[in-house]
Amino acid sequence: MRKLLPIIIIYLIFSLNSCNVCKNESPVILNVIHGIDNVYVGSEVRLTCTASGDDNDLLTYSWTSSCGDFINSSSSSSVYWKAPDDPGSCNITVVVSDGELFDEYTFFIEVEMEEVSTPMVGVYYYPWYGSGKFHGGNYLREHLIPVQNPELGEYNDRESEVIEKHLNWSRYAGIGLWVSSWWGPQSLEDVTLLDYILEHPSLEDMKIALFYETTGRTNNFTNFSNLESDISFIADNYFDHPNYYKIDGKPVLFIYLTRVLSQNGTLESTLTAIRNTATSKGFDIYIVGDQVFGQPPSSGDQISLLDAITNYDVYGSSGAKMYATQEKVNFYYTAQAGWRSMAHQSGVSFIPATSPGFNDRGVRSGHEPLSRKLSENSELGSLFQAMLDEALKITDLETGNLFMVTSWNEWHEDTQIEPVTAAPPTNIDDSESGQDYTGGLEYEGYGEKYLTIIKEAISRR
Repeated sequence: MRKLLPIIIIYLIFSLNSCNVCKNESPVILNVIHGIDNVYVGSEVRLTCTASGDDNDLLTYSWTSSCGDFINSSSSSSVYWKAPDDPGSCNITVVVSDGELFDEYTFFIEVEMEEVSTPMVGVYYYPWYGSGKFHGGNYLREHLIPVQNPELGEYNDRESEVIEKHLNWSRYAGIGLWVSSWWGPQSLEDVTLLDYILEHPSLEDMKIALFYETTGRTNNFTNFSNLESDISFIADNYFDHPNYYKIDGKPVLFIYLTRVLSQNGTLESTLTAIRNTATSKGFDIYIVGDQVFGQPPSSGDQISLLDAITNYDVYGSSGAKMYATQEKVNFYYTAQAGWRSMAHQSGVSFIPATSPGFNDRGVRSGHEPLSRKLSENSELGSLFQAMLDEALKITDLETGNLFMVTSWNEWHEDTQIEPVTAAPPTNIDDSESGQDYTGGLEYEGYGEKYLTIIKEAISRR
C-alpha cells in the first residue's frame, strides 16, 4: 500500500489541475465602437464589437435595437445599422455568447435631423484633349454604328468656346467643382488649366481642384523625387487662385490611388512630404485620398492620415459587370456607408462617388463593360440615377455635402456625362463581329440626359 500512495497523490494533483483548465470562463466584451458624434435620420453606420473568450470557444454575436434596422446581418462582430427615419434615442444591445455563458453591452445613439443644404457636385475633369488629337481617337463611341461623337465634336479643350460650353452645361446641372487631372509642371493639362481655364472670363464661381496623378508623377510608385517640387509648383501657381477649391479655408488636393500607397507602406511618408512642402509655402492643405475600394478595412489607421476619403474607380470597386442591378448598387453603397463610418471613427470626412457606366474597349482590351442601364429592360441612364439616389444619402455636411462623378469627359473609359450628339440606341460597332466594342450592350446618343439627371436628383433632396 505504501508504494501506491505517491501515485494516488500525483493523480489527485493532476485531476485538480485538469478541472481548473476545463473551467469555462464567460466571454468578455472589451470594446464597442460606433464613433459617430452625430447620426442623422436614415443614415447607415458601422458598429463593431471586440470580445474575448476561452481559446477553444466559438463566440457568437447578436445585436438588437429599439429602433432602426440592421442591414444584411445582426449576428457578426461588425454590423451595419440604419438609423430610423425619425429623430430620437435608440438603445442598441450586443450579446456575445460562447454557447453556455454570455456578456452583453447596451449603449445609446442619438438620431438627429440632418441640416438640409444643396449638395456640392464635383466631376473629374480631363483637360488633355489637344488640337487634332482627341486622346488618339481611342474611345468606344467613335466605333459605334452610327458614330456618337461629343456634341462639341472632337474638340480642343483650350478653345474658349469649348470651355464656356462646359461651364454653362455644368451650371445647368448644378456642378460646382471640376477636379482636374494634373500630370506635372508644363504638362498639357497644367498649361491648359493655368493659361486657358483659370483665365477664362466666364469661369465666375466655378471651383477647380487638382487630381494629383500619382502613377505618372511617381513612375508607378517607384520614384518619389517629384513630390516636393510638384507641391511647391502647385502651391505657387494654384492654391492662391480665387477659384481654387477650399474646405475650411484649406486648399483641397485630390490624390489618385492613395490605397496603393497604403498597400506599399508609403502613404505616411508621401503625405508627410506633401504636407511639409505645402506648409513651407504657407498652406495648410486638405488632402482627399482615393482610398476607398471594395469592403471597408478593420482598422482606420491609414484613413486617419487623410482629411477625407473617396472612391475614384467606381467600376472596379463595385464589382458590377454588364448590368449592375439595383441589388448590386445597394451592396456597393452599403460598403460605402461602412467606409464612411470608418472614416468618421478616424476623424475623417467621406465623399461618396457615382458613375454612369464603364466601357474601356476603345482604348484597351480585357474589361467586361458595365451598362448604363440597371438591367436589360431598364432605361438608359437608370444606373446613374440609382447611384445618385444612394450617394446623396451618405454625403457629409463637413464637406458641403460634396459627392463626385467619375467623370465629366473621360471618353476612353466611357464614364463621361458630357453631352453626346443625339442618336438612337445601338449595340452594333465597326468590329469584325459587330460587337467587340459594345459587348452586346446598347449605347445611345444621349444629349444632355446625364446633366438633367443630376439637376433633378439635387432638386429632390
